[in-house]
Amino acid sequence: MSVQVSYKKQTVFFIILIFMTVLITEGIIRTIDPQTNCAFVEHEIFDKYNYFEKKQLCYEFTTIDVDFTSPIRLLVPNQSGEYLNVNSDGFRGEEFNFQEDDYKIFILGGSTLFGFITNGDEYTIPAILEKKFKDNDIDVKIINAGIPGAYSRAEAHYLENHIMEFSPNMIIMYDGVNDGDHQLYDFTDAEFESNNYFENNNLEYSKSGRTGLLSFFAKIDYQTGMGAVQFFKSLINTSGTNAIDNSSANVIQINNLEEELFAKAQRLEKNWDQICSIGKDQGFKTINIIQPGLATSDRILSSSEKIILQNPSRATEFLKTLDLNNVNPRNCEKILDLRNTFEGMDEISIFFDSTHMDNFGNEVVANKIYEEILPIVIKDIKK
Repeated sequence: MSVQVSYKKQTVFFIILIFMTVLITEGIIRTIDPQTNCAFVEHEIFDKYNYFEKKQLCYEFTTIDVDFTSPIRLLVPNQSGEYLNVNSDGFRGEEFNFQEDDYKIFILGGSTLFGFITNGDEYTIPAILEKKFKDNDIDVKIINAGIPGAYSRAEAHYLENHIMEFSPNMIIMYDGVNDGDHQLYDFTDAEFESNNYFENNNLEYSKSGRTGLLSFFAKIDYQTGMGAVQFFKSLINTSGTNAIDNSSANVIQINNLEEELFAKAQRLEKNWDQICSIGKDQGFKTINIIQPGLATSDRILSSSEKIILQNPSRATEFLKTLDLNNVNPRNCEKILDLRNTFEGMDEISIFFDSTHMDNFGNEVVANKIYEEILPIVIKDIKK
């Protein structure tokens, strides 16, 4: 009998020991790794979300599965979450069942267009724009072809090699931020196509899947469990890292900031010209947009936005100084400058970093785009 009691005591002791070990481990992980990559959810814009909603937002937007095996980033198809979904064609949002007579508008851009930290696919610029058309009884399909980190060169490749198969009626380029951030590389088109100069070579092809235990642990904010699952998945992940070595790439060194910004403007012009020329040959309209950023509009910033602006980025400088007289691509239907979109909207928190906006900002931009392209779309549909 005493032996049985002893076994029971040992079992209870080991259960308590395991529990305490896990508890201590959780505390150490939270102390060492405070998840600074999710600091953005502490911005006042996200005050309406509770703790677990913020964690879920952070988790979904920092674990997007991206295929880095091509010259550009590609979103891995068929991803689902509470706030972020990628359909079977690799576009954010719901599935598209295209009909032969559908008027299709593809909008290309980076994370600002993709909708970084939007609490649902319906709050992105493309989704709001499509709803605006439908609310006015104009049937168009607008596809969110944004890819986090994409800039005009990558978008040109994406258009030629992926989007053209859908026979677009209109292409909208939503650019500025990432063209200002990306380094200037001296590589040929052939080198770009061969992966030799992929600009994100330090990033991995993620195939971690946002379902199962990893998703469960994220919902309950259990860092030890997330770490264990990710560790074991990395051991059995046969995909490995598809990093491309671009250490031999010739980065164009320009010491003068003014010359650097001008060179980036010329690169933007070249890439836009390529896209607009494809449009002329293939019979679709091309609308090119310079996007807004923090401090590009004539307005008084909110207190939180002023803090962000204390450390201006290259993208901020690029957007503020870009002279569209230096960007004159041929064959484009229209070039829109939306940098002053928020004029007069004083002391309203619109940006939670130097480039990404909240739902309100996305809606304002979508309305501006709608006003500009509406006559073109109506004219095309009536043909």
